[in-house]
Amino acid sequence: MQTFRNLSTPAIVIRRERMGESHKGLVLLTADLGLVHAAAYGAWKMHSALRTGSEPFAHSLARLYHDPVKNTYKVTDLEVRESFEGLRTDLGRIEAASLWAEVVLKSIAAGETTGGLYRLLLACLRALEAGGADRAPYATAQFLWRFLDLAGYRPDASACERCGRAFGEAEGAAWLAAPGGIACGACAGGAGLPLSAGARRYLEATRDLDLAASLAISLDPSSLAGLGKALQHAIRGVLETDLASLRSLGQR
Repeated sequence: MQTFRNLSTPAIVIRRERMGESHKGLVLLTADLGLVHAAAYGAWKMHSALRTGSEPFAHSLARLYHDPVKNTYKVTDLEVRESFEGLRTDLGRIEAASLWAEVVLKSIAAGETTGGLYRLLLACLRALEAGGADRAPYATAQFLWRFLDLAGYRPDASACERCGRAFGEAEGAAWLAAPGGIACGACAGGAGLPLSAGARRYLEATRDLDLAASLAISLDPSSLAGLGKALQHAIRGVLETDLASLRSLGQR
C-alpha cells in the first residue's frame, strides 16, 4: 500500500507560474528526482516563507510532500542556498538562464542524466552570477556544448566525422544537419552551419576542461556568434523542436 511521503532534495526552480491569487506552480530540476511539478501554496504572498525560494533559478533544499495516489507534490519548505538575484537583474544573463531552463524542460531533464544536468545547470548559474553580461554568451556556449555530451550527441571537433581526417590548426568546418556532426569543407559540400577555425578549436580545447577554465577562453566576436548559431542549431535537432527563448531574441 502506498503512503504519503515527505521528501528532501536539492532543487533549482526552472519555471514558476501563478496558481490562483497567492499560489505558485513550480517546475523543479532536482538532484535526485528529475523534473518535479510542485505546488507552493501561498508563495506569492509578500511575507511567505516560500517567496524567495520559489523565484526563477533559486537553488534550495526543497522539502516536498508527495501524494502517491494523485502523484502530486506540495512544497512544504525551501531552504534557500543561492537566490541568484544578480543574474535576474540583468537582461543578457536572464535571457541566457531562460534558454538553459527551456532546454532542461524540453529535454525532460535529458532522460537518465538528471544528476549530471542538475550539476551542469547549477555550475553555469553560478558562473553567470559571478560574471558580467559579456560572459553570458560563453556560459551559454558551454552549457549547450556540455548538454550535448550529457545527451549523447556531442560531435568530435578535432576530425571530420565523414572522412576522419584531422583538422588543420587554421581550418574551419561545418556543423551538419542537426544534431549532426562536424565535417570538413570538402565533405560538407556547402551544407551545414559554418564554424570558423577559432570556434572549432574552442570546442576542441574546452571538451575536457572544467567549466571555469573553459569560461576563461575568449573568441573574436564573429567566431563567437557563429558558434552560438551552430550550437543552437544542434540543440534544436536533439530536442526536435524550436525554442521560444531563441524566437524572443530573434535568433531563428
